[in-house]
Amino acid sequence: MKFVGLAILAGVFSSCALADTPSTDGLQNTDCISSSSSSSSSSLYAAKVEVKHAKLFSIDYHDTYKVVNNLSTNTTYVLYQCGSNKPMVEDADAFIPIPVGSAAAWSTSAAMFIEALGVQDRVKNLGTAPSIVSACLQELLEDVIKPFDEGNATSTDEQEQSNDVVFNMPAGEDLNATNTVLSSEYLESSALGRSEWIKFFAAFFNAEERANDAFDSIDSNYACFAKKADEEYDDLRPVVAWTSYAAPTEYNNNTAYWQISFADYKYDIVRDAGARMLNTTGAQATMFSSAPPFLDALEDVDIVIDESFVGYSYDELLKNYGIKDASKSSYSWVSASRVFRPDRLQSTAGGLDWFEAPVAFADALLQDLIGVVHPKFVKDGYQPIWFRNLADNEPVVVVAAANCTNMYAQREDPAKSCSSLSFQEANPDDSVYDGVDENQTEDLIYDLSKSEIINESGAGSDTSGSFQLAAVTIGTSCVVALAGLFAAL
Repeated sequence: MKFVGLAILAGVFSSCALADTPSTDGLQNTDCISSSSSSSSSSLYAAKVEVKHAKLFSIDYHDTYKVVNNLSTNTTYVLYQCGSNKPMVEDADAFIPIPVGSAAAWSTSAAMFIEALGVQDRVKNLGTAPSIVSACLQELLEDVIKPFDEGNATSTDEQEQSNDVVFNMPAGEDLNATNTVLSSEYLESSALGRSEWIKFFAAFFNAEERANDAFDSIDSNYACFAKKADEEYDDLRPVVAWTSYAAPTEYNNNTAYWQISFADYKYDIVRDAGARMLNTTGAQATMFSSAPPFLDALEDVDIVIDESFVGYSYDELLKNYGIKDASKSSYSWVSASRVFRPDRLQSTAGGLDWFEAPVAFADALLQDLIGVVHPKFVKDGYQPIWFRNLADNEPVVVVAAANCTNMYAQREDPAKSCSSLSFQEANPDDSVYDGVDENQTEDLIYDLSKSEIINESGAGSDTSGSFQLAAVTIGTSCVVALAGLFAAL
């Protein structure tokens, strides 16, 4: 695999702030109150969040406390201002004084939300440390943040208990600890819904003002990109398929399978990018028992986005997909060299930023996908952040701690300002649109009755995450080590 330096994308990974010191701007009630003042009738929380797109969490505000609900896991967390009396709330799963002074996170997406809020100075421990791509979190992991001792359950328990709160995912362990908080951003049905979980995390740090500012910017920028893509490319929408191959291992009964993912959030973002989605009668994911029926389903596809955990080169992909000679292939995604992987940004250990920043920054994800679907959408050209063209042998970019300029700064949105870009109208005669059917706006429906399939998952559950997680993880700590995979599958 080829690697390149980071200079061309330096702005993606770091802030331009000059000093490595935490800021309190945008944080409310950073100090504890006295118990006598907790009976005041006025609310402590002037800045509140309103949930617009996310469907799986809610926050209710009271005078001295908040009630945060994860609607997916049916768990409730009561966050009360430190120094105040513990409120009487029934059926709560945890009571946590706020703002939290110390926090831990097992998933890379949770770590990204914390950095996007600029409260990473509160983090004591992180799981999946080698997978962290953020340059500044890598720098903090060198001297400040301690990785979880994932090979020692006793040590890990002690580390968890030393924190005010431990952010985990439902697939993790130690979920019954009194300071465990479950997040489910990866289950949201829209990209904006995933990114809006910044508000969920903000509640624990009294960082609602920062969350509102960040998400409002993401929301409006996303809307601008979607509007421009719809205006320019409504009559020229390539068909996109999200695919993967799983090699035989002991974790899948030594049986290979090929999969096409139709996760809800992918539908939204593909259509908003000016493209169409390959669909199979409303299923969320379909696994095929052999390559031929899998390829049959891809017959009329224009762009393939491969999410396999094996085969990182174009030749390997073709071999895994059962294509012996690309020059004789009748598939337009092969002949037009439109095969991509979302693995451009990586840590030195091979961790993918795909499971970090795109979850928190939906507008940047949409911008990147427009760049895949309509590569000449901006007149000045566009360099993708996360996607690389596998067929063109594009290299990966390795992110290192040295690329951080201020390890305590809020993570900046890597998206460009949509309003400042001049979109180019699509030219049907351009070679990038070879094979694309014009004036087709509906999704491409593939009839599953024609194929031999292993599994077809129903609406609301994309099984690709759980299957791939099982296929590549070993042992106690690894269950959560790749929990961030769910965010993109």
